[in-house]
Amino acid sequence: MALSWYQCKNCGTSIKKDSSPSSSGCSAKTFHSWTKLAEVGDTNYSCKKCGTTIQAKSSPSSSGCPDATFHSWTKL
Repeated sequence: MALSWYQCKNCGTSIKKDSSPSSSGCSAKTFHSWTKLAEVGDTNYSCKKCGTTIQAKSSPSSSGCPDATFHSWTKL
């Protein structure tokens, strides 16, 4: 299975994992609310709204920004 980036829209934590992470242990709410952002790759992307930076194969999902309704990704 491919390694992907996941981000919790409640606490903003971003992790790389090959499947959806556990929902327990969120520091901001009772449970994490994970959004799959993109498959891990070599291109850097940064969200102008929350400051998250990831390395992805293609433009990440705009869903699940912890600081706004949608991520606003910029290719670095």
